[in-house]
Amino acid sequence: MRWHSFYFRGPDNRHNLKAQNLVVFRQIAQGIDEPTWLYHLHCGDYSRWFRYAIKDDFLADETARLEHRADLEPWQTRQMIEELINARYTLPE
Repeated sequence: MRWHSFYFRGPDNRHNLKAQNLVVFRQIAQGIDEPTWLYHLHCGDYSRWFRYAIKDDFLADETARLEHRADLEPWQTRQMIEELINARYTLPE
């Protein structure tokens, strides 16, 4: 995914954290600051990356629903997106 990596940059371009796959995406998402997380969430960047780079329409559609919800706390959106990724890409134990 060299050219299709996700970059956590945030509203002021303070970061340049590259997620070249879903594993790295999850790791960065867990530790990134709230303004950066929310910036990308509200811009629809996560669902767009899932749709066009990861090529997973289901993951993109479900994430887009979360991106448009105003009733969730930032930690809840992180958790829910991580659960969506885990459900689709993690082997059962």
